[in-house]
Amino acid sequence: MTPSPVPIKHQRPSFWQRLRTGNLSETQLGILLLLPALLTLAVVMLYPVFSVLWQSVHGEHLLRPQEGSPFVGFKHFEKLLWGRDMVWDLKNLWGWRLLGVLGIVYIWFLALKGNLKKRIALLSSIALFLIALVWMGFHPGEEGRWADPRFWNAFQITIFLLGSSVVGSFLVGLPLALLANVQSPIKWLGRVALLLPWAMPRAFTGLTFAWLFQSDYGVINDIFRRIGLNNLFHAILNPAIIGDNGIFWLAREMPAIIAVTLTIIWKTSSFVALILLAGLQSIDKSLYEAATVDGASAWQRFWRVTLPLLRPSIAVALIFRTLTAIQTFDEPYAMTKGGPGRTLETLGMYIYNTNNASNIGYAAALSVLLFVISLTITIFYLRWIYSND
Repeated sequence: MTPSPVPIKHQRPSFWQRLRTGNLSETQLGILLLLPALLTLAVVMLYPVFSVLWQSVHGEHLLRPQEGSPFVGFKHFEKLLWGRDMVWDLKNLWGWRLLGVLGIVYIWFLALKGNLKKRIALLSSIALFLIALVWMGFHPGEEGRWADPRFWNAFQITIFLLGSSVVGSFLVGLPLALLANVQSPIKWLGRVALLLPWAMPRAFTGLTFAWLFQSDYGVINDIFRRIGLNNLFHAILNPAIIGDNGIFWLAREMPAIIAVTLTIIWKTSSFVALILLAGLQSIDKSLYEAATVDGASAWQRFWRVTLPLLRPSIAVALIFRTLTAIQTFDEPYAMTKGGPGRTLETLGMYIYNTNNASNIGYAAALSVLLFVISLTITIFYLRWIYSND
């Protein structure tokens, strides 16, 4: 009996053999074509991110070069997020802490039973947690118990500017987009007008509005004086924030916050309007015709047709507007340098000032926290876009 021949195993060609012969598979060709872009992203994006993460856990300080960059772990983050003179034993406010924990447990018990939406439960838990913190003395300001009250003051004004400017830019941008979408021979004029504020550099916008809000010879106070509002302001406003020529817009706390907020809204509402205008132009006109035939009024067409179909565009506009708002720097820096005092020192400005003070490690920790906040907001918006609720 002749032995049966042993089958020959064919070895699959390696990637490099396929590359030399030019016989790549579709997957290998796709990876090869994407490789330059992936390498560019790794150099441009990933390396800086990992570099900042490394610096955030090291105590690098340019004024103390002899110390080098010792590993400090989460010491910087502890200073940011923890309090001073913390005592976590049963004798120190244990009753209120236990009550707060039980309240959060009860909220999520209702959520798991289906009696409360998870989003409402999350917001309620956050609110209860914040109330507990304030009760125990944790609040922005020098008198608070935070280990770094300057950070929490910057966080507070950043959140305020975020909420007010995002809501304000949307409330102004939506009507502007609707006006620019009206069929008219001069509609191009309105669209050009939308581009001008968005095209202006932020620092230039801040300097321009700093001149407009100047208390002695600014345009805003001059207009108020000409129409007779200064007398009314003297009667109803605190004398500390108003002088002979009008309101001290950039030299007092509350007027400065109002001036900077209005400047940011003017600057960013055109950007929101442009995104919403693109969404409006993508809506099929036959839907409006069908709604009109069914007897829908103009308000019903706006509420039932326009707004639901604008939801993706609104989400995109809010994402970009929120991310730029959380990183606000140019306008308050150009207008007040963060003043008066530290009233308008945002997180971006605090990072800049900390880095200028040569505390590289702490500035990196601030940057990481700002990145985490931005990422959390983005994830929230994306879940809102793709949810079917």
